Amino acid sequence: MINPPSTQPDSPERKVELDQTVDYAVQILVEEAHLVGWTRVEFLTAILDAANARLSAIEEERELEEGGN
Repeated sequence: MINPPSTQPDSPERKVELDQTVDYAVQILVEEAHLVGWTRVEFLTAILDAANARLSAIEEERELEEGGN
């Protein structure tokens, strides 16, 4: 389970808290995937690909929103 942030968006500790949260979540996913047969490298590569695709989609949405105004 991912807990909500305990700091405000402008807090310097927020990035550290988020990094720790994401690291733990990824660690759990990688270990579970490895136990069922995926290699850690291929699973982490797939996570990178999925994250990049999601970032691209967000950027495209932002561009469409800005173009529509």
